[in-house]
Amino acid sequence: MNQKNVRKALHIPVKLPEWNICINFDYQTQYSDMTPFYKKIYASKIPMLLYYGDTDLVCNFLMGQKFSAQLGFPIIEHEKAWKFNGQVGGFKTVYDGLTFTTIRGAGHMAPQWRAPETAYAIKQFVSNQPI
Repeated sequence: MNQKNVRKALHIPVKLPEWNICINFDYQTQYSDMTPFYKKIYASKIPMLLYYGDTDLVCNFLMGQKFSAQLGFPIIEHEKAWKFNGQVGGFKTVYDGLTFTTIRGAGHMAPQWRAPETAYAIKQFVSNQPI
């Protein structure tokens, strides 16, 4: 199905511009640091999952890894590989209240590039099961 047919099926008015890749450097930063938001969620005891495609150059996993570590949450499980269908699906670090994971071989659109692996990680997290 092409984009025109999808737009029609979703009742998107033709006068609206076509979707383009989300890399847009014409935006204004609203928050310089998301740390307070994560700490507020943590204080509310709501579990959090951060996942990154390990080939994403825009929202790269190294910055996500650094961000997760700087939050200062106690580490429950140090970085280790997780498996999907007998293969390495990515790497995870489990903090108290936060699971940081990578999706191996995925780019910016991890659910699109590695749908089964991403779905598995999310389902495990939502089911309160280890990834």
